[in-house]
Amino acid sequence: MLRSKTVHLRRSITGVLAAACLVAGCSLHSVDEMVTPTVPGGDAFTISTDGVEAPNRWWRSLGDKKLTAIVEKALSNNLGLQQARLRIEQAESLEHQAATSLYPALDANGDTQRRWPDVGVKYTDSLAGSLELSWEADLWQRLTSIRRAAGADMAASREDLQATALLLAGEVAETYLGIVEQKLQLALLTRQTEVSKTLLELIELRFSVGESDIVDVYQQRQQLASIQAQFPLIQARRRVLANRLKILVARSPTDPPEPAAEDLPVLASPPKTGVPSALLTNRPDLRMIRYQLIAADHRVGQALADRLPRLQIGIERGYSDTDFRQLTSEGLFTSLMAELAGPVVDFGRRKAEVQRRRAIVKERLLELSEAYLTAVGEVEDALWREHRQRELIKALDKELDIARRNLKETRIRFGRAALTDYLPVLAAVQSLQALERNLLTRRRELVSIRILLYRALGGAQPWTTIKPVAKREPKVQRKNKS
Repeated sequence: MLRSKTVHLRRSITGVLAAACLVAGCSLHSVDEMVTPTVPGGDAFTISTDGVEAPNRWWRSLGDKKLTAIVEKALSNNLGLQQARLRIEQAESLEHQAATSLYPALDANGDTQRRWPDVGVKYTDSLAGSLELSWEADLWQRLTSIRRAAGADMAASREDLQATALLLAGEVAETYLGIVEQKLQLALLTRQTEVSKTLLELIELRFSVGESDIVDVYQQRQQLASIQAQFPLIQARRRVLANRLKILVARSPTDPPEPAAEDLPVLASPPKTGVPSALLTNRPDLRMIRYQLIAADHRVGQALADRLPRLQIGIERGYSDTDFRQLTSEGLFTSLMAELAGPVVDFGRRKAEVQRRRAIVKERLLELSEAYLTAVGEVEDALWREHRQRELIKALDKELDIARRNLKETRIRFGRAALTDYLPVLAAVQSLQALERNLLTRRRELVSIRILLYRALGGAQPWTTIKPVAKREPKVQRKNKS
């Protein structure tokens, strides 16, 4: 008799599990893991990295060892990156929680009681304990959708860390270059001050022998005072940039400043950018948005499955008896539970949730498309700006050479008393010194534009200490090297 019940129980469990597994294979929604932006020509959208030269650690290509050391120190110590790292841990925990929901759960419970039916009546003891194995069948792949959405969220968090690191490296490099520029500006102002003092001495000497007017003396003094008035501004700007750089590397602003080079980096040829679609693979911010889109699409499948019944299966094995002092086999029991529950009337609430999540998917797709077009524009802008900036620097060099010759000739004429008016000399000095300061700023801007180009290209991940997440990447076309 007992054997017959056991066989019947096994058959019931097998039948329920078979039916659950059969239904669990049904999917209500398909997700495009290779989603691409909706841009002109998107029907035949292909991703290729042919000809792309986006360096892994682009700051090393600038050839400044001090800059390299500071950037890599920031990538190790920056507090913002540490926060992003913790967000990855949170996403990994959520993904693990979602994954465990696909497997059975085993719970244990026990209970003992002593009852007195009435005053003066002898009490009775009872004992109960059991192990319960429960499992929710993944009907319509609801649980699978939740897990895959959590996995995509985790991948998006990893890409967010990469994007944050890339932006941080650019900010550190920009701040460092600003410090170098201010350092060079101070040195330039010091030289210009010496030149202006020499001219002032010359004017005062001519005035003392009656070869010049007092107005010339005042004009040169004003010109010297104008240069000296710029020192406090540059020194303040340099200090502010130095404090900002220390904060970026997680140091106190009261600490000693970071060392800086004596000159701006000399740029090599611009990197090759390849085709625009390569940005979808190289830029972490675009990869992050794409994973967010995939996660939102999986949640549509979850919302669709929520509109259908759920099946909960449980098996409990335990013991229950009213007298635990005399345990017998009659107290053992085994029970099978199968619960099927689903919505009947919700007045369209679950349907509205499906529509809401589909709208989120469309929003994310438009966000990806806009971000992609913006990224392409950033690369094009950086290339165009660098080209024109080089032309500007070349023109300023030419203008500076003419200004130096002009100043030389006007000083010669003024020194020989062939020119009694000092105004041409003063104008030549002011023009030359302004050009020198402007050219220095334009040289720094050229390096900044190159940094913008590196940031726009993205490149390989600059943060190398995290374990890459297993993920499916878009198919990449590569040239046949044979």
